[in-house]
Amino acid sequence: MRALLTRRSLVLAALVMSLALAGMTRATWTTALAAGFTGAKQSIDVTGQDAAPAVLALALVGGAAAVATTLASRWVRFITGPVLVLAGIGAAVSAITVRADAVSASTSAVAEATGVVGGSIDAEASIWPLVALVPAVLLVVIGVLVLAVGGRWPRRRSRYQRDASREVAPAELDPSDDPAAAWDALSRGEDPSDEPVDGPAGDPAEDPSDEPSDEPVDDPADDPVDDTRTEPPGDSGRVAE
Repeated sequence: MRALLTRRSLVLAALVMSLALAGMTRATWTTALAAGFTGAKQSIDVTGQDAAPAVLALALVGGAAAVATTLASRWVRFITGPVLVLAGIGAAVSAITVRADAVSASTSAVAEATGVVGGSIDAEASIWPLVALVPAVLLVVIGVLVLAVGGRWPRRRSRYQRDASREVAPAELDPSDDPAAAWDALSRGEDPSDEPVDGPAGDPAEDPSDEPSDEPVDDPADDPVDDTRTEPPGDSGRVAE
């Protein structure tokens, strides 16, 4: 039941009923017998377009209301729902009128076909005005359902609505790929052509010579003083003597 009450299902049903109602107006709704200029009787088939032109117009209105129901806003149902109801009621009333008074419904078509206005006309309605009541009544039912359950339909995303998940941070934009981002950076006083140089961990690069070394440094003051003096061989010989 929920699948039948979705937006798509009701819209498709309204479109089908509107097209069916419009297609039925091409059939013969009345058959009239009238005299021409010569006085000879001739049979004239009157289609639904001529017998009840309001039916075709209301079918087109119902189709337009069905298409408008597909809009993203759920408040549209307060307009399209009543339009579908009124279109169905109007089409049903017009079909019943043709069935009840076939002569009045055929007068215009007979006068155009024979060229005689105000002549005697005998007309009989076919089964098609009664068949047209089915899609007309279903349009009324669909309009009521649109008003009743349209508030529970999920809101559709507009095709022009921005998706936050697809937005890219300004810092991630390459000026060559997005000229607008480059102009924004210039307006903030930044140079988009400058590229920060990062070290291995993302910090600014440092000079390796400035880092402290773990190797021990020899201090001359820490070396032991060698007090041993080496005398020339000649002096040692004199002392021995």
